[in-house]
Amino acid sequence: MPQRFLDAAAAICGAAHVVPGAQVEPRYLEAARYGSGQAAALVRPATSGEAAALLALCAASDLILVPQGAHTGLVLAGTPSDAARQVLLSTERMRECFELDLLDRTLRVSAGFKLSEINERLAPHGLWFPIDLSADPSIGGMLAHNTGGTRMLRYGDVRANTLALQVALAEPAGQLLQLGRGLQKDNAGLALQHLMIGSSGSLALVCEATLKLHPLPRQQAAVLVAPASLEAVMPLYQRAMAAEFCGLISAFEGLSRPALQAALHVCGDPGRLFDGQLPEYALLIELSSELPAAALDLNALLQQWLESEFEAGNVVDAVLGADETIWALRHSVSEGLREQGKVIGFDISLPRRHFMRFRAEAAAWLAQAFPAARVADFGHLGDGGLHFNLVWPKSEAALPSDELERLRAGVYAIVAAFGGSFSAEHGVGPSLLQHYRERSDPAALRLAGAIQAVLNPQSSLGLTNFGPA
Repeated sequence: MPQRFLDAAAAICGAAHVVPGAQVEPRYLEAARYGSGQAAALVRPATSGEAAALLALCAASDLILVPQGAHTGLVLAGTPSDAARQVLLSTERMRECFELDLLDRTLRVSAGFKLSEINERLAPHGLWFPIDLSADPSIGGMLAHNTGGTRMLRYGDVRANTLALQVALAEPAGQLLQLGRGLQKDNAGLALQHLMIGSSGSLALVCEATLKLHPLPRQQAAVLVAPASLEAVMPLYQRAMAAEFCGLISAFEGLSRPALQAALHVCGDPGRLFDGQLPEYALLIELSSELPAAALDLNALLQQWLESEFEAGNVVDAVLGADETIWALRHSVSEGLREQGKVIGFDISLPRRHFMRFRAEAAAWLAQAFPAARVADFGHLGDGGLHFNLVWPKSEAALPSDELERLRAGVYAIVAAFGGSFSAEHGVGPSLLQHYRERSDPAALRLAGAIQAVLNPQSSLGLTNFGPA
């Protein structure tokens, strides 16, 4: 890394916040799941102006700026890999703006704030930003990947809850641009802010966002249900969504038996869940309301619905009144799987009508082609999302890279056959770029490439090229 670049960057954001590549701490380079990267340098701006100036400096120095938030993403979009040309920009110090409008229920916030801190600050006002995740990402990272989470069924994803963005452009390099006015209703032009959301940080550098907030629920009630069979799962979903409490459903999650077993390995076995007889597939259903229990008893509503499903023979067991335990299990699945071996994750979405057929066909293909792989799927059944995660056991020899690619290609082919998406909410990023190009319409690739060429003509920002190879 030329010293003149380091000196110029130090003049922008301070010498203490410019680190040569060889001295960058591992936490900035080690990916959230597996692998590590390398960078020419690390820069840590504190303001939008500093971030924009650093973007312009990188463009002028023929370097690539790689934005990174809390580094919780799973597609390597924030993990640099080139020690000669890639400069890592951490947004962790970008915290200059936190403007809460209680009347409009909006929050203008800098990209560096983490989700947990935002909701801690909002809670005293009875509000929250309702994207629920087991990780704790930054706002900038959530926008880069259009995060969904476990309560998307009711509240929508990040895009649905974003009203405006402030971004730094790659062309003209470093120009700050306000996209949107932060209004609930605004059709006074193209909503360009939504183009930036989900772009893996490769169209513009997100500096600030104006978010739509929601009232904090005054009560929630969760139940873990054991359906009578796999065939009963989707009819249960349909009846729940048609029931008198359908507008109160905030989560509808599915957990396979191996996923539950992995979670119980981490959490123990509180209360001998289902008396030790875990179902082949379980459903986590949550109701939430802004009304107090005195006005609307959510547990009573769930109990009444469950009794009717028990009587009809659609449900064989349920755990009710243990919300913290249930959600702790749901959020411990990934940790439990990692203890069993290498996790091969698939973040996919499917039409609900094909959800169970996909599970069966993908499991059958894996049993024939990769019998050592253990399926432990779970996820957001209510919105069609599925973490079709596999575990490659520690007792097995490591899977060669070409075989891993064959495995991924095989699963993605089945996803495509059922009209699904290979990336539900993790974004594209370098780890999925090949599959993105193979499974995208050539005309769509050309159009995406043309848009990116206008916004980022020198490829000086981000690691994802949305155009043809």
